Amino acid sequence: MARQTSTAIIERKTRLDGSVSEYRCERMSLEVDRRAVLRYVMDREWVIGNTGVVLYPGQITIAHYWSDRPYNVYHWLDGARTIAYYCNVATDTIIREDVVGYTDLVVDVLLRPSGETIVLDEEELPPDLAPALRIHIARALESIASGPRRLASEIERETRAALALDHAPE
Repeated sequence: MARQTSTAIIERKTRLDGSVSEYRCERMSLEVDRRAVLRYVMDREWVIGNTGVVLYPGQITIAHYWSDRPYNVYHWLDGARTIAYYCNVATDTIIREDVVGYTDLVVDVLLRPSGETIVLDEEELPPDLAPALRIHIARALESIASGPRRLASEIERETRAALALDHAPE
């Protein structure tokens, strides 16, 4: 059974170069070693590459993580309106009571509500990247590309459920 709380939790992103970023989030749903849904409020403006997507302070990220998928998904919201879904190709996802962590594999996929899919940052992959990681990235991209509308529908449904539980009376 998933636990629904508003407890603080850390999202830990480890990059290929070993650098780490940590973000304090609100835990919305958590199943240790399986799945997590976190909420993060933007604290500054974020420009998403050359996509035309700009996130502003106060907008919300509902972040979805799975231990058995090669990506996680940030669902960006402006109020109730979906801005976009942002898939981080990832490996080594850990889901614990106190932290959700993953290794970011550089490549990302932006899914627009219109259904448009944009692969980002492939040119930033290091030339000496291990073949196993290249295969992992290719499989993640294939997984996302095989059903972007299905993935977006799943994320919408899970986000709405998490938000509804978050606002349910005790």
